[in-house]
Amino acid sequence: MAADLDRYTIKTVERAFQILDYVSEQSRPVSIQDISVALDINTNMTFRLLASLLNSAYISKDGSTGLYSVSLKSLRLSRNALQSIEIRKVCMPYLELLWNSFPKANANMAVYYQQDVLVIDRIDSLSLPRTYFTPGRSLPFHCTGLGKILTCTLEEKEIDQLIKDKGLKQYTLQTITTPEGIKEELLKVRTEQVARDRNEFISGDNCSAVPIYGRGNKIIAGLSISALEPYMSSEEVEAAIPKLRETAMKISYTMGFNEGI
Repeated sequence: MAADLDRYTIKTVERAFQILDYVSEQSRPVSIQDISVALDINTNMTFRLLASLLNSAYISKDGSTGLYSVSLKSLRLSRNALQSIEIRKVCMPYLELLWNSFPKANANMAVYYQQDVLVIDRIDSLSLPRTYFTPGRSLPFHCTGLGKILTCTLEEKEIDQLIKDKGLKQYTLQTITTPEGIKEELLKVRTEQVARDRNEFISGDNCSAVPIYGRGNKIIAGLSISALEPYMSSEEVEAAIPKLRETAMKISYTMGFNEGI
């Protein structure tokens, strides 16, 4: 199938999307040289592809610095993508009920897509300040509850590739930063079917996450609650796990999960 698709691939279009992907992943505006080096495209071709992306308004250019960044037009794509996800539509009422049980916590849902743990829905707690799990955000797999629950069933070679590509960045003193450590953690998560983040991603923030299953009884999403310690203790976040599991199973059955298979 991949070979058949390659026959119809237009390389310049493919490279234009590579540029769009690269620019969107950066935390700062980038130059033509940055793009050319990162994607191994000659400078002349990079300029021409950027001109096309500028003309279509998916990339913007700062007139004073000459640097490029993703334009606001791209938000339309992400918004439409979120609206089209079936599980998001199914999940929202359950997410609201979960939040009603734990109003001091944030209720979150995420999916795993091409090595990224993507938050697709969230209801913020009544407590401030907010943490950083807004819809569309990509979370690290090794130190968040949602990341662990969504990657716990990956084969070892997939985990190795994930570690190689994404790394094991240390966010707090509690972050697991060794391949052996994260593999042991994911085995525990797979066995218990619950993932915990206790001050591993954000200091003072705790999270419990459980899987949502779909047809074929595969994990299709993760459901979690998270809260800062002044508003909800780690013991309270731990005690919320049975309610989390109950909510996740209701969503799973709606999504085609069959426990008997």
